[in-house]
Amino acid sequence: MPPSHDPIATLGTSLGKQVIIKCKRHKTFTGILKSFNTHLNVLLEDVSYAFFERSTEEENAALIEKSENFDRIVLRGDSIVFIGLK
Repeated sequence: MPPSHDPIATLGTSLGKQVIIKCKRHKTFTGILKSFNTHLNVLLEDVSYAFFERSTEEENAALIEKSENFDRIVLRGDSIVFIGLK
């Protein structure tokens, strides 16, 4: 049987696996894909969240990468730019 070209079906094969999700505003989430729906709202577990913050309030201030960890997080589908499957 040829591989599926349906993005939702392809995403379904990654349930229970680690994925990387890039969102608007340069936010990146890495975690275990637990579930999703047709709107691409996703539930991740064991999540690492990386983002950038300016070092000061000045517009030309350097960007500093920061990160946080979460046990579980829900991401809204319309904020997702891409999902990387490992």
